[in-house]
Amino acid sequence: MSVIQSFGPTSNAYLKGNFSPQVHEEEFNDLRIEGIIPPELNGKMLIRTGPNPRFKPRDMKYYHWFDGDGMMNAFYFENGKVRYKNRFVQTKKWKLEDKAGKALFGGIRSGMSTSFSGWIALKFGFFNLLKLGVRTILGKGPNRSQYESIASILNAANTNVLKQGDRLLALDEIGQPYEINADMQTIGIYNYENKLKGPSIAHPLTDFFTNETFTMGYNALPPFFQYYKIDAAGKIISYEPIDVPYGVMMHAFGLSENFVMFYHMPALFDIKNVGTREPFRWMPEKGARLGVMPRNGKNSDVKWFEIPLCWVFHNMNMYEEGDWLVTDVAKYSRIPLLDLGTENPSPPFSLDPVAILVRWRLNRLTGELKEEILTEKPVEFPNMDERFATKKHAHGYYVRLENGEQNDGLWNTLIHHNFETGKEQRYWFGEDCYTGEAVFTPKHADSPEGEGYLMNVVYDTKENKSRLTIFDAMEVDKGPIATVHLPRRIEYDFHGNIVEIQKS
Repeated sequence: MSVIQSFGPTSNAYLKGNFSPQVHEEEFNDLRIEGIIPPELNGKMLIRTGPNPRFKPRDMKYYHWFDGDGMMNAFYFENGKVRYKNRFVQTKKWKLEDKAGKALFGGIRSGMSTSFSGWIALKFGFFNLLKLGVRTILGKGPNRSQYESIASILNAANTNVLKQGDRLLALDEIGQPYEINADMQTIGIYNYENKLKGPSIAHPLTDFFTNETFTMGYNALPPFFQYYKIDAAGKIISYEPIDVPYGVMMHAFGLSENFVMFYHMPALFDIKNVGTREPFRWMPEKGARLGVMPRNGKNSDVKWFEIPLCWVFHNMNMYEEGDWLVTDVAKYSRIPLLDLGTENPSPPFSLDPVAILVRWRLNRLTGELKEEILTEKPVEFPNMDERFATKKHAHGYYVRLENGEQNDGLWNTLIHHNFETGKEQRYWFGEDCYTGEAVFTPKHADSPEGEGYLMNVVYDTKENKSRLTIFDAMEVDKGPIATVHLPRRIEYDFHGNIVEIQKS
């Protein structure tokens, strides 16, 4: 697989094999299907996004996976047939580079490789650029206006796509969402009628029992952390800056019926490191802690509890049992993919730590933390039937690595975990086949929990092609009930959702 190098020879793990980008927008109609597409999927689409540089990076050595332009991949379910289309999110960065016909900007580890015309586009004239250089040499990093200008360009909308109210949004966590339509045409930045005070993360959480959504944003400058409540129409109705002593990457958070849980873990995001090789620094001496707040509360209501050192990208759900908050998380010993060390700018993925699935029980009054290991094998992307989020869940899904080469792909096995019986159903995708996040959709809006379908995009390294697999979520071990074959590969991406685009 390593021979796939879209921009020429490179040792950078993020630009090789199926991590290497697809630079063309294409559409394939009436794809070949094994099995039968469930009729309940008619009028829906699976839409995903991930990092996919359109042009050869200016600094191949220090290009990071998170730098890539947002590339959306969508499967449309239409009367038993399936159509595929991919489109770039036309961000501010994308438009400027499209006009230039080449890359203009560096990335999170290669910011100083930005071209002069790129700096001009960022509104950095000679004196502003000189000031930035001096501040960087002095270890101060950019000032606020400089940082906000840089962040507006680095916003690639490459992390998640989801529906919020009537809007379809493509998100990352450096900037603000981009609104798109069902045909994946970019409408533009959506800042909630100017009520979004800064960036927002790619994992907002919705309580489908109340139709309320909650999200947050983190920053390298004060306020380091901002918390929002969004109504059913997709409008921000409350905003609360949360006091923390320093900024960190906070990719996700927990939401229960009455509380939120913040993961304040020591991947420091300090303005003085912006523009260096490592804008996110793993600093274990800072420790790790969880913050608990009533979800309609204020900053003054937050209680912080120290926990053993760890890192969390994703959780499955959170619910309450008396004074205890229960959540299942993919727990790492330290942050993967970042703070790589400048002596090894493009390490193989096998050098990254892996996560295990654990159940945390946190007493929200005393801070006592009880941890139960659910699986010791490498896992990620814990997911569930989100209609039942904030309540005790019976079913969960995640992907795992079994008998595979981590440098070729990070996951190769789909798991359905029954929390009532403690049993797992598993499906291994086969030798030299790798997948990513499994996405759930219910059969019907009122179906019992877990009654629905799971979808995975699978890459076959031998055929150099991808396929979409559709499972009955309650019978994962029986294998796909339908497989949709593509004529080419889809690059590894991050997150997506199944959304309704028309009434069936």
